[in-house]
Amino acid sequence: MIRVERAVRIAAPAHVAWDILRDFSLTEIARGICKRVTVEGTGIGAVRTMYMDGAWGEGHVDVHEASVKERLETYDEAERSMSYRLIDVGPVPFADYVGTARIVPAGPDACVAVMTSAFVPVEIDEATARAMSEASIDRALANLREAAGSRVKSTPV
Repeated sequence: MIRVERAVRIAAPAHVAWDILRDFSLTEIARGICKRVTVEGTGIGAVRTMYMDGAWGEGHVDVHEASVKERLETYDEAERSMSYRLIDVGPVPFADYVGTARIVPAGPDACVAVMTSAFVPVEIDEATARAMSEASIDRALANLREAAGSRVKSTPV
């Protein structure tokens, strides 16, 4: 099993970053990862379908768009954390994938966003699998940082 852990400091209060991250439809953080995301249900048990973009979706020219499905497994508003499980891997070469995301306050005007993944690579070497997961998480964290920064700038003083 491979475990990837990534974190970034965000110049925004924890509640601002969490407001973005807790949106299971990934509205503001999916850019460059997914073309679009749909969600069925609400709360724990909700399932999101992510229609792949970029390198994840390339080479899939069949009738269906390349997609994966994740189910929300845990959600804790007070701790600003959630976990999700890949329940349909689509073209992604990962099995038993579980991801987590959380926001940790870092004073009144900053926070740290932490994302992890744990999975078993399917017919690819561990270095390639790790690099794929790191790239996806890094993009999501960069998008989160940008979105939170934009919200802080647009908030009147």
